[in-house]
Amino acid sequence: MNTICALCGTPLTSTDMLVGKNKLADGGYLCAECFNKAITINRDLINNLDQFYFAEITGMFLKSKIDASQNPGNSPYAGSNNFEYDAPTRLDEIKDQIVALNARLSVLANEEVNELDKVLDGDERLVAIAECIDLHSKREGIIFSTQKRVIFMDKKFLGGIVKREFTHQDIISLEQVENLLYSILKVNTRGGAAEFKLHNKSDGRAFCNIANGRINEPAKPLNQQVRQPQSLYQNTPTQTSQSSINTQKESPEVIFSQLEKLGKLREMGVLSEEEFTAQKTKLLERL
Repeated sequence: MNTICALCGTPLTSTDMLVGKNKLADGGYLCAECFNKAITINRDLINNLDQFYFAEITGMFLKSKIDASQNPGNSPYAGSNNFEYDAPTRLDEIKDQIVALNARLSVLANEEVNELDKVLDGDERLVAIAECIDLHSKREGIIFSTQKRVIFMDKKFLGGIVKREFTHQDIISLEQVENLLYSILKVNTRGGAAEFKLHNKSDGRAFCNIANGRINEPAKPLNQQVRQPQSLYQNTPTQTSQSSINTQKESPEVIFSQLEKLGKLREMGVLSEEEFTAQKTKLLERL
């Protein structure tokens, strides 16, 4: 099986194998052209490329593209005819989101990552991603969550994509069980459950914390609406109205935990500042 470039996907030739200098920390390789681009961005990569992961190299390329578009005169490629820079593509934006998530994807996930722009809608943003095995089909691929849905995806060897999709409206909860070297992520839906073996055991915890917060978020305004009729009687000093108010109070630990989740969703760009402020106000009223 031919080795391919981790960045551009082209098969490597014998001249591309630069005595191991073009090998990444997660086992992938760069072709000669991509290696030259990388060392033009950062000269230190000539001798220590094997200390960097694919996601980190991708981040360098994306940052260089953005810098080049904003400050053409300061670009490392200024005055060179060898490379041209276009505006970042949708796939560039998605890879930038993966870098922002500090995802440790191996070179084996490149095939799936390069198809994400064909799977995600234009307004979808990644909030969690991990490599995994679908324990039902035994297929290996990636599982990721956006603000709309959770998707397992595997790129077939001969082309095409295998995909399992769960919308947040259909998901009841996400659970994870950690083992010594991996974790099991369980997606509980109204139609049953699906299980995925995550290669990195810490991915399950991070995946559940972020995705569960997003899945549970739409239910909060509905709960608040149920309590609203009681406010009509809060001005009447009766024992019934007082007990109704007391039942709405929750422990500070629960409220602060939910505030922390809201903060993470805002940082990921899933919630706008207005949505965050509105939900924060509602939570503080329940203290």
